[in-house]
Order: sequence, then structure tokens, then C-alpha cells
Amino acid sequence: MYTRQIRNTESVRSILNNLLNQINYENVYQLPYNNNAQILAVLSRRRASRRIQRLTGRILMRKNVEREALRLQIHNRYIINLATDYIWNSHSTPSQRYQFTNLANNANNINQNRASRVRWIDNTSTLVNIIQINNTQITNNSFENDFFNGTRFDDNNTFESLILPAGF
Repeated sequence: MYTRQIRNTESVRSILNNLLNQINYENVYQLPYNNNAQILAVLSRRRASRRIQRLTGRILMRKNVEREALRLQIHNRYIINLATDYIWNSHSTPSQRYQFTNLANNANNINQNRASRVRWIDNTSTLVNIIQINNTQITNNSFENDFFNGTRFDDNNTFESLILPAGF
């Protein structure tokens, strides 16, 4: 609906002004998740990928502006970004910006500490022990033997090795 209107700067200005006039600034300046950096850190980790979203104070405020814009039935991301930039640069106090930035930095530090702990797990001794497992399991049939002890591809005594060409 707004794609054609975006090109017209008059309509962008009017939509932006309507949003800025109707927005509830108490909701915009409310810190997310009751200022709990732990919850914010967990939610900033993307589930599908291993990538962690790096948060900034402006990103946190943009989420609040998005929520307010959706409440006012404005779905255009360009308008939301313009409103966020205006509120961040012109409407918010340095103290408010500091609170958002501080919360974002705390969440980023939590994620950074977690990533460094996860990254430095030394499992070489476990891998060496796994490689050294050479006890064969006693089984009742060939399927169980192949399953628990592994299939031997260099065993030329089987029927398949006699009828199939090399490599199969």
C-alpha cells in the first residue's frame, strides 16, 4: 500500500508526522524486558543460525518504535526507521540514550562471555578416548555385528565382495 507513496516525499513526511504525533513516548522510552540484560542476551541469539545479533541502544529503541507503529497500524519499515532516527537524535535526552546503550552493552557482554566460554572447551582427551575404543561387541547376528562393530569393507570373504565389482 505504501510502496507508491514512499517515492512521494510529501506523503512520507505526512505519515511520519502522524506517527510522531500519535506515538506514546512512554512506551518508546520504556527499557525492554524490565532492564534485564540476561533475558535480552538470550533473545538476541538467533535460533536458526549460530550468529548473535550485536545490539545497540538505537536497535532497542527501534523495537519499541516498531511496536508503537504496529499499534497505530503503520507497517512501513522506512517510516519506522525515520521515526526512530528522529526520536533518537532529536527527542530523547542523553540520559535516555545512555540507558538504552548501557542495556545493549550489558547484553552484548553477556553473549560475548558465553561465546568465549563455549569456544574454549577442550575435548581432545575425549576424542582420543573415542578413537582408542577397540573392544568388539559380542552379537548374535551379522546385522548387529555390523551395527555395533562397524562394517568392514576390506573383508573379501563375504558373498557381496565376490559378486560386486570393486568399490561397491
